[in-house]
Amino acid sequence: MDAALKLFAERGYNSVAIEDIAEVAGITKGAVYYWFADKDDLGRDLQHELYERLTDQALGAMDPEGDTVTNMRRAFRVYLDELGSLGQARFFLRDAWTIPALDEGGRTDQQDAVAMVRGMLGAAIERGEVEDLDPDALANVLLGAWAEATIHVLTTGQRAPTVAVVDHFLESLRSNSPSTVGVSSHGRSSKE
Repeated sequence: MDAALKLFAERGYNSVAIEDIAEVAGITKGAVYYWFADKDDLGRDLQHELYERLTDQALGAMDPEGDTVTNMRRAFRVYLDELGSLGQARFFLRDAWTIPALDEGGRTDQQDAVAMVRGMLGAAIERGEVEDLDPDALANVLLGAWAEATIHVLTTGQRAPTVAVVDHFLESLRSNSPSTVGVSSHGRSSKE
């Protein structure tokens, strides 16, 4: 997988063949096929492993005694810091968003993340920390925003302004946020 990551970062995913990976890894093509059905299978495993590592680091930054919004802000910052430290893996992850064969694995990881965030938000709503919005919609929108923020940082390298936008968005979710005045249960304005 290290050889594959190196080649994907240097040449781009579509320009690398199993034979290339085997050669750089110093193994036979058959040995690669022993562990992976094809290059896409290897790519999905690599993508999952990298996102799992990032997620573990982000979750480790959370304070069990802290509030949900602060913890989400911390987790996103650590996620971006760790992403920046991945070296060549950053290029692979950036390109993976555009590779249809890797989309299935990425979507599975995304749905797992949505379920986890939905649970956190549901509990935060019950505690009154976060506005009473639909937790399913909120989790999906939030993870979509994080995904776009990640792509933006990977593409432009503009970490600070991206973090500022995400922080602002997250802060607006607090139940005492001035931006929610006139909004009732599940995001409907009082005029609806």
